[in-house]
Amino acid sequence: MHGNLLETPLATLIFLATLGISYYALSRNRRILDTWVLHPYGVAHEGRYFQLISHGFIHANYLHLLFNMIVFWYFGFALERILGSWRFAMIYFGSMVISAGISVARRKDSPSFRSLGASGALSGVLFSFILFYPNTTLLAFFVLPIKAWLFAILFVAISYYAAKNRYSYIDHEGHLWGALSGAGLTILLLPAVVRHFFSQLSF
Repeated sequence: MHGNLLETPLATLIFLATLGISYYALSRNRRILDTWVLHPYGVAHEGRYFQLISHGFIHANYLHLLFNMIVFWYFGFALERILGSWRFAMIYFGSMVISAGISVARRKDSPSFRSLGASGALSGVLFSFILFYPNTTLLAFFVLPIKAWLFAILFVAISYYAAKNRYSYIDHEGHLWGALSGAGLTILLLPAVVRHFFSQLSF
């Protein structure tokens, strides 16, 4: 499915950078987590705009990192081959920044709120992929095989519910906005994908 990783130079670079930085932060220098974490109050009131991107290269723990890298492995490389590198960059970093920006706008007056991880960007990648392959079988909760378009509906519903019942470093609202951003950016970049999606859709 993944072919030669040299065919996906940007996805490969992001994958390796995320693995390396997250591992270093968790094992050698946890102060990076405090500096790079998305802190909406800090972004809005102290100008820490770099956190709109830096938070996507660090993770709360090794399980969080592993889960996100599995998602990246299965969908990130494939999406770059579908879209090309510059469109993939728009989807990945666009979803990351938009979802983080919405968190900043909504939480800018909450000094205790923080979140981190590549989940917003990867949610965008996943939803972009689903537009091209709506009938692909995905595993909900790692055990339940369902079609990708149905998975997308469940993902939105669960993310919305989780966002209303949180507090953890994992920003479920960011998952939701990342997913919607990825789909929206894909449609803006390739409007014909809408017709393709519905032509491929089966129940």
